[in-house]
Amino acid sequence: MQNLYLFSIKNKIDLQSNHNLFKSNLFYELSFIVKNKIILFNNKNCFLKFRELKKLKIKKESFYFLGKKDKTVFMGASVSLRKLKAVFKDKVFSLVNLRDCINLVSNEHVSYLSALFFLERWKNENKFCSKCGSKNKFNNLTNYIECKNKSCLKRIFPKIDPTVIILIKNNDKILLARSKNWKQNLYSCIAGFCEPNESLEQTVIREAYEEVGIKLKNINYLFSQFWPFANNLMVGFEAISCSIKLKINKSEIEDAIWVTKEELLSLKNKKKLILPKKYAIAHSLIAHWQKS
Repeated sequence: MQNLYLFSIKNKIDLQSNHNLFKSNLFYELSFIVKNKIILFNNKNCFLKFRELKKLKIKKESFYFLGKKDKTVFMGASVSLRKLKAVFKDKVFSLVNLRDCINLVSNEHVSYLSALFFLERWKNENKFCSKCGSKNKFNNLTNYIECKNKSCLKRIFPKIDPTVIILIKNNDKILLARSKNWKQNLYSCIAGFCEPNESLEQTVIREAYEEVGIKLKNINYLFSQFWPFANNLMVGFEAISCSIKLKINKSEIEDAIWVTKEELLSLKNKKKLILPKKYAIAHSLIAHWQKS
């Protein structure tokens, strides 16, 4: 599987599933999240090194264990802005959206920050048991939520929504489309959510037919990417269209065009077409085609 531009982790993460993580022979790096905003220190760093995390006096349930690489444990913590200001009186920091962090910190750190963003939002959206209505508690070592009611004890695990995104080709051209809600001139690949009764390949076929009225063949998986902003697992495919005649479904997309590599470059240079950001899987799919 190809490692994408940002959200995949090249090094194996071995998260220890025990309660003895605070060992003297380990190093700890901690990031903070406040109301879904990441804390950025000195305009460049989201992780700080701490030898004694207990001095911060953060509640145990507010910690997230994001991963472990070699002897470094990566952690996150949900805190209030007031406590943050009290603890870091001598440090300059700001609250930053995760999307903005992507261009400011290392690729590896973005992977941990995306996990922190996702887990914090998921925990806050599941404070009560859907079965009995009692309060839930979060297990921050193995990332699941359990009902506090001893006669229930319902467990839930993080929900990921499988979504396909397709690089559709025909001879020397690819298909790009845009939603009416996107900023002007932004084009991307066809994408859509999987239905409960579908395989990934069936979703690829259905989405292409629903949005632009074309049939596909030679469907091949390329690579995938977790997308924390909407809890999606983006699964990237390439496929060949059986024709170039389009029947655009205006309720789904605003426009769709076929472009060659030369046309794509020309449109970009003239600022008549904008491609997705480098951290998006669509950018990697298009770059994969350009290099072929």
